[in-house]
Amino acid sequence: MRIFLTVIWAVCLFVFTCSFDFNALLHHQQVDFRLNFSPDWSELLKLDLQWSSEVWVNRKIGHFIGFFLLALLLSNFRVSKLAVITTILYAALTEILQLYFFRSGRIYDVVNDTFGILCAYLFCLLFQAYIKRTTRTKTAKRLSRSPLASDKK
Repeated sequence: MRIFLTVIWAVCLFVFTCSFDFNALLHHQQVDFRLNFSPDWSELLKLDLQWSSEVWVNRKIGHFIGFFLLALLLSNFRVSKLAVITTILYAALTEILQLYFFRSGRIYDVVNDTFGILCAYLFCLLFQAYIKRTTRTKTAKRLSRSPLASDKK
């Protein structure tokens, strides 16, 4: 089931990033792919940061959350360097593919996606440490109540 959800989410990210008209997709659920066989590779290097645009900021938050969730699904909430690397490669691939769909892929979007991925990795580290700590505490409590432990006193 987790693999199915991971694939579905990766496909959703692809559709979000490569659909010709993001607003039509978002507001009217219209998926439209148009191929560009001669993309402008210089688009990747543009730094058209628009911090004052609420729409632009919301898209960057979407990038962060989208790849955060993909990394969690791919790692199965475990610490997995392979999941981190795979998700970063997928983030880079989606930005490159955007150029072939008349969208504007950006390197800074890969950086933003990577930040979300690394936050997911940190979340998994903290989650695994919490699980380990609670398991140790439960085991210690169980051992202190066991009949064998009381015999040794």
